[in-house]
Amino acid sequence: MTFRELLNRYKAGELGPEQAKEVEEVIDREDALLEYLSERDVLPELDEIAGSAPDGAESEMEKKFQRELKRGIRRAFIRLGVCVGAVLLAILLLALFVLPQAVDLLYYDPGETAGSYETESFSYSTNRMSLDMAVYSELFLPGVYRENVSVVDHGYGEYDVLVIQNVSYAGRPMVDVGGHISRGRLLLYDANLFKAPVGNCFEWCINFRDPDKSLSEQIKPPVELGDGTTELYAMGIAGYPEDARERLTELQDGQIYQGFVTLDRVMDYDSFYALLKELGQTHIWCAVQLSDNPSELVNWGFYVDYGQGGRVLAWLKDRYPALKRDGEELSIVENGEMAKMHMQSLIRYLGDNPDFPNMMSRDYGYSGYTAVAELPQFVSTKRQDLSPLIDYIDQHGVQIYGFWLMADKETLLRLQDSPEVYSVAVEPLR
Repeated sequence: MTFRELLNRYKAGELGPEQAKEVEEVIDREDALLEYLSERDVLPELDEIAGSAPDGAESEMEKKFQRELKRGIRRAFIRLGVCVGAVLLAILLLALFVLPQAVDLLYYDPGETAGSYETESFSYSTNRMSLDMAVYSELFLPGVYRENVSVVDHGYGEYDVLVIQNVSYAGRPMVDVGGHISRGRLLLYDANLFKAPVGNCFEWCINFRDPDKSLSEQIKPPVELGDGTTELYAMGIAGYPEDARERLTELQDGQIYQGFVTLDRVMDYDSFYALLKELGQTHIWCAVQLSDNPSELVNWGFYVDYGQGGRVLAWLKDRYPALKRDGEELSIVENGEMAKMHMQSLIRYLGDNPDFPNMMSRDYGYSGYTAVAELPQFVSTKRQDLSPLIDYIDQHGVQIYGFWLMADKETLLRLQDSPEVYSVAVEPLR
């Protein structure tokens, strides 16, 4: 009979008085020994304990008890080791695979899927920063439209990004821009490319003007004073029409420039599109009036050809029905209703997704967004209330006070001499 079986019979009360007394003596002796060892904080091998006992002190029952105790202690240590190992492995796996993604959730994730699209022949998806960049660059960066961002996720809110140019105009080389996002802060390795145009590139944004009158009626011509000085009105970068034309004549023949064309009168979109048809161009960015005072919210706009990028984007079409071009065919904003839907979709998307415009406005300077957005503190983002802009378009439609285009010297001079144009400012292409 094993000692374990003997113990079981003892607990069941099946032993005789002599056997029960013998078991109790062994138990008392081993309890005293374990108590003594625990006070010394050591646990020698049981073989050592047995070796130190006096000769003949051990009964067969004691040897069985020690063997069982030794096996029990070994099993306890094995179970403890397995538990500790499992806990350490779980912590390691958590740190490697779960914690990085958990930290990502706290910050802007450029690689998040913003939309997906499937047809019988192919399927694709659009990541968050690609769509954010497409909307932001169309609204605020004429001439620098980007819609393709490659993202490498390193976890813990750290990402490498590459802003890719898919389409080049006027024979310009394509320019890709790399960068890094660290917990809601964007570092671009060529920040100058994504700076918005100066606020006074269009004349309507200098001082308060009456949109119901032409600029020619409102801006005073230079006045020669008796002391030999000239009184000048506050002007934009193009200056008076005469100054603008003089600068245009100094441009190089055959060279392509970016021109900021100020209309003499604010036009509804249908009238503006009729003017564009005369020019024969559609890759034009138009500046939209979003306030009774055009200087309050400068330089918000959109491309007449939806950006005409090289990729088809996917997005939530129920919420933003005319955000970008749809399908394989290029879409042109041909009338006021299309313009209204497109501009409102752009503004609504920007208001619903404030992380990227806040990040750009905080780190890369002034744009039309900063006119309605208080710059956030480090790592903080908040949704701006852009509904008044949408309401203004609902009430007034899409009103255009100027436009951007790429053109040569001859075209720019022709525009300057047009009765619909007040002035043309020119800058090198970026």
